[in-house]
Amino acid sequence: MIRTDQRLAATAMLTMLAALAGSPAGAQAAPAETNTAEPIETEQGEIIVTGNRFGGRTATDSPTPVDAITRDQLQQSGRVDLIQQLKVEVPSFNTPRPLGSGVGDYLQPPSLRGLGPGEVLVLVNGKRRHTSSDLNASNGIGRGDVSVDFNAIPSFALERAEVLRDGASAQYGSDAISGVINLLLDRSIGTRAQVTGGITTAGDGAYGEASVSSGVRVGADGAFRVTVSLQKGEGTNRSRPDTRQQYFGTNAAGRPVAISGNYGSGTGLTPANGTLDPREATIDRNVFRFGDQPSVNKQVFANFVAPASEDVEVYAFGGYSRLDGDIEYFFRRAGQNETLRAFYPDGYRPVLDSRLENFSIATGLRGTDLAGFGWDVSSVYGVSTQDLYYDNSVNVTLGAASPRRFYRLGSDFYQWTSNLDLTRAIPIGDGAPLNVALGAEYREETYRLFSGDIDGFRDGGVRIVDGPAAGSVGPIGAQPGPSAGPDDRASVSRRSWAVYAEVERTFLDRLLLQGAVRHENYSDFGTTTNYKVAGRLGLFGGLALRGSYNTAFRAPALAQQGYNASNTLILNGTQAIVRVAAVDSAAARLVGATDLRPERSDNYSAGLVVEGGGVTATLDAYRIRLRDRIAISSTFQDARLTAFLASRGAGNFSAISYITNAVDTDTKGVDLVVNARHRFDDGSLFTGTLAGNYTKTAFDRIAGTPAPLAALGISTPLFDLTQQLRFSDSLPRTKATLDLNYTRGRVTLSVTNTRYGEVSTVALTNVTVARADVLTPGYDTRRVAAANPANVDIVQQFGAKVLTDVELSWQATPALRFSAGAQNLFDIYPDENVASTVASVAAGANGADNAGTQPYNAISPFGFNGRTVFLRAAMSL
Repeated sequence: MIRTDQRLAATAMLTMLAALAGSPAGAQAAPAETNTAEPIETEQGEIIVTGNRFGGRTATDSPTPVDAITRDQLQQSGRVDLIQQLKVEVPSFNTPRPLGSGVGDYLQPPSLRGLGPGEVLVLVNGKRRHTSSDLNASNGIGRGDVSVDFNAIPSFALERAEVLRDGASAQYGSDAISGVINLLLDRSIGTRAQVTGGITTAGDGAYGEASVSSGVRVGADGAFRVTVSLQKGEGTNRSRPDTRQQYFGTNAAGRPVAISGNYGSGTGLTPANGTLDPREATIDRNVFRFGDQPSVNKQVFANFVAPASEDVEVYAFGGYSRLDGDIEYFFRRAGQNETLRAFYPDGYRPVLDSRLENFSIATGLRGTDLAGFGWDVSSVYGVSTQDLYYDNSVNVTLGAASPRRFYRLGSDFYQWTSNLDLTRAIPIGDGAPLNVALGAEYREETYRLFSGDIDGFRDGGVRIVDGPAAGSVGPIGAQPGPSAGPDDRASVSRRSWAVYAEVERTFLDRLLLQGAVRHENYSDFGTTTNYKVAGRLGLFGGLALRGSYNTAFRAPALAQQGYNASNTLILNGTQAIVRVAAVDSAAARLVGATDLRPERSDNYSAGLVVEGGGVTATLDAYRIRLRDRIAISSTFQDARLTAFLASRGAGNFSAISYITNAVDTDTKGVDLVVNARHRFDDGSLFTGTLAGNYTKTAFDRIAGTPAPLAALGISTPLFDLTQQLRFSDSLPRTKATLDLNYTRGRVTLSVTNTRYGEVSTVALTNVTVARADVLTPGYDTRRVAAANPANVDIVQQFGAKVLTDVELSWQATPALRFSAGAQNLFDIYPDENVASTVASVAAGANGADNAGTQPYNAISPFGFNGRTVFLRAAMSL
């Protein structure tokens, strides 16, 4: 929930918004604005405002690449969550569909130009958006990073989204390494509403959306628009039956023996441990959830602008969202030590009851003449909170006194940013004016991590009461992993200030030059100065060249400094409690953690623009050299390490990792965007977009094994192969989209084809060659030398796939529109994981599919739900 001190600030700002909405508005025209204007269409396309401070220009006139995506484009094909809408429309924007990653299942870590979630800056109406309070501690893409919760913002509230695909720290500050996503709120007058419903053709995943947005005029030229949206999804499941042994077997003496973890061991396909319990023949083996998790998402956003005087405008915008979801973890079998059989005689599946809240409010004044300068003064407050509870859980060391519901942990992050921006056009002779911008920014940030219930992490003293491990110490803490304890709590704050300047001028009506510089001071990381130069040269016949060079900067997120908790992950096919230790904690220091440093980058871009005959095309090549990139380290798991940590009072987990500046990377790529538009003689209209991206990330530096681990004889590098592939190969290197739309009369047909390129991940580690020979036939794999020179790590590549979305819309009346369609029309699924088989078990190994229960991999760039069909009705007044 939004906590008490933040409620006070939120209440104060909401009161201010209400006061602004009710203030008298003058009758004079409002001054021109740069970030909330209604869309303006020219013959060359829509005006964009991201990437400069001097008013709008078309995307093809920009010296750096910018995509502009309208609300209607975002909502094509019946999608309702903003991050998935952006993924389809922006070629270099990607996000996986995480699984069992905690609240990461809902946040869905984004990537622009192959970099991480924390290396893209998100703005709303040109103002910095706060990030989530969650650190992604999962075993998937985005691990160790923080991201903005895109789905806290209803796409129905937007007028458009603009994506600047270029480094922009010299203009916007920290985080803008891969680019900037600017979400521009709608300020039009009138009311519109829509309802959407869909379901997969597998019969699950039903979802619905109901949204309404209404805007009223304020004074002569102002507007006040409020959008309310409700989204609900039931989740999907693509798991397969769990054929493993569920209950204790019995030996010849009739005594219980431990269960087998092998595929088929409970159904007679492969050998069991002991004689099977008769219940093995009757248990429902569909015990896993493997797919999208169910959730309810409520959102409200407001946008206000009105003239306060002849040359001054007042504005405010902000919103609130709350997502409630139930994330289901891996099934605990009846015969596991994690199961209290008095509670769960047939096993159980713990649930993470998640509540994510976001609140933001921005207020400001802007005008056209302050000593000859246009000016904008603003203040933006944002807060993200999460409260997590375990349900259907148990702490086996508490025995029958154990609760089944535990408070896992809570966290919040708040950000308060204030800006003063000045702009002026200085006449120079008979040519174009010299545009000058000056500005200053002050920002405060705080991250807090709260401990959970004491029963969720303490040893209650009750020992395992039955089975072959009777009398032993069971797993300490709640399932699936201990709740945060008092020592895990964190409170980290910082302040920063910045001054910046930007200049721009057009020479000879064809050469545009732009320069920017920004100096920042952080209370925890010192100072940084970043630069940017960019230009565009018009040649002839609609042909132009453009390019840029900039340095960029990213301060470590506060959650990356303060997060300290244990999580249950799957390591090489088995469950393990993994400690993500804060860099200044005793456990992290024992294994080699050092203070974090800021990321720094050099960004290069060069492009070509072609316009003519109803077609525009842009081709942009880029290179991003990123130093001291922040990531979670390798997951260090070794009996020698466990003993070493336990001897120093740091235990109750079987593996450890921490945030570190692990690597330097070099990312190169190319973006292509071609837009075509043609109106036929009969009045029908065709529009088409071909967009593609190629990105490749290589490593300039990979840190070696930390010295304390090397002293124990452990050779695992600080950033091992599994982590390396997350950076270089777990996102598609290529992605292409062909979007075709044809409107004739009242009917519009839209078809979108998206090709997602290959992705790769480490499937299995430290496998003998003989076992690899049994496991890998029929799969696209390669072998890499393992730590044990006699063994290999298996890297699996998942092939490229093309997904087709189709939508047919009918404008029944000027006010009423109906749509129907399908996402993934041809029911495409990703390649399957290396499978567990009878032969693999005979050779001594399960596959990479959790003993046959998880056929698909969470790195799939398009998920694994198959075909979804939908209906939508929309009204506008």
